[in-house]
Amino acid sequence: MQIYKEFITAKNGSQIPVFTSGRTMESRYNPERDAENLCNSINEEAGFFLVLGIGSGIFLKLLSQKYPDSKILALELYKDDIDFLLQNESLNQLSKNTSIRICCLEELETFLTQNYFPAKYGSFKIIEQRSWVNENQAHIENINLILNKTFGIISADFSVQAHFGKIWNTNIINNSKLAEKVNSQELYKSIKDNNRKTAVIAGAGPSLDKTSELLKINRDTYFIIATDTAGKALIKQNIIPDVIVSIDPQSVSYNHFINNDISSKILYAFDLCGNSSAVRHLVSQGNNIFFFCSGHPLSTAINAGSDFSLPVFFSGAGTVTITALDIAVQAGFTDIMILGADFSYSDGKAYTSGTYLDTLYNKGSSKLAETEQTFSKLMFRTELLEITRNKKTTQILQAYKGSLENYLTQQNILFTKKNEVYELHCPSHPKLSATTPSAPKALLKPFFNRLQNAKPEEVETILLPFVAWLRNNERSKNFTYKELLKLALDTIVSYNI
Repeated sequence: MQIYKEFITAKNGSQIPVFTSGRTMESRYNPERDAENLCNSINEEAGFFLVLGIGSGIFLKLLSQKYPDSKILALELYKDDIDFLLQNESLNQLSKNTSIRICCLEELETFLTQNYFPAKYGSFKIIEQRSWVNENQAHIENINLILNKTFGIISADFSVQAHFGKIWNTNIINNSKLAEKVNSQELYKSIKDNNRKTAVIAGAGPSLDKTSELLKINRDTYFIIATDTAGKALIKQNIIPDVIVSIDPQSVSYNHFINNDISSKILYAFDLCGNSSAVRHLVSQGNNIFFFCSGHPLSTAINAGSDFSLPVFFSGAGTVTITALDIAVQAGFTDIMILGADFSYSDGKAYTSGTYLDTLYNKGSSKLAETEQTFSKLMFRTELLEITRNKKTTQILQAYKGSLENYLTQQNILFTKKNEVYELHCPSHPKLSATTPSAPKALLKPFFNRLQNAKPEEVETILLPFVAWLRNNERSKNFTYKELLKLALDTIVSYNI
């Protein structure tokens, strides 16, 4: 489909496109003057502009000249229109400008999520070319829906980075030092050696109260890989997991691992981003730990510098349940069950019984502030969506569920879900050699050697999560992006190794 049909020559000699309706995108007399007026009407600077309508490109050229450090994304409805417009030689040349990107409506969400990083560009501004908007009124509502959805995704991602950016860096560096002393090869091999059993992935949803009973029968036939929150709950039932997985960087996750008297029988798998205090505590107690990466750009860069000596596992939308599942899939398990992956609150409960939250909230319980009231605050911190009368969910939990089921589909894993239990059958597995960690190996030295002489823009990707934290920090929020990049790089390099 197309909304343009031809180019005509304006009175001043400029080439301007004509809509199929016969109306022109820009003035038939002096399109440059109108473009200048629109450009001059922009009073506030933005790091990223979305322009509705490409047209002749005259406005895009002026905008890029006025804001040379900003990124511009120009939108057209259809790819056919883009192909048609780029037949114009001046517009074709303009499209080669690295600060300008062009996309159609079908690509808008992908282009924005892959190109607009609030940590880098800061503010975002939408500019409407009036003739284009008037011509495409029937599509404006759909455009707004896509933008609202996409900004929700980007905003959520930025919020996480702004909150965890600094602690991620600290954990990654501290855990990398410990990872250099661990023989992950043998520890990870112990999981693969059990892949003829049925792998049980245990999440901490309320349904685990009931479904965990399955694990008390024929326990030896199961290999249990529990999330950190579920691990403590299972131990209280005298169901000892074989592996407990943690990706949470927060200090509160330390509570998952204290007072586990039989914890030395368990293999602990930690993301390099995971809470390093918890790791040190477990090591001091003589526990076995191996490390992995799940996508943070800094941990990925450190791992790459050691020829990927640590395994890489998938974390989806950021839920540890998917990471635990990916460990089982990559280890070669054929039959897998997932328990406690409710992605909802059932019968007024947020989690299974026996998590550290029970202990924490019970300690603070009183006649005026009962434990149930505290859990209710936890559940109602975001809007609840009703599934059934006794079951509620949230947008975040729905995103986790979608991420898990997308993972299963992409891995060609057949699954059914009945009575809150996922049953999976994996007909084939990826090459396991790619995820087999090596013997202890230097991680930080090769990474820091490269970093010492690097320019900030050369390592921009690994710095962005920390830059997001700096941009949100009171002391540095008014810094330019280049200043933030340099500060982030200097901070990482300053770690004493």
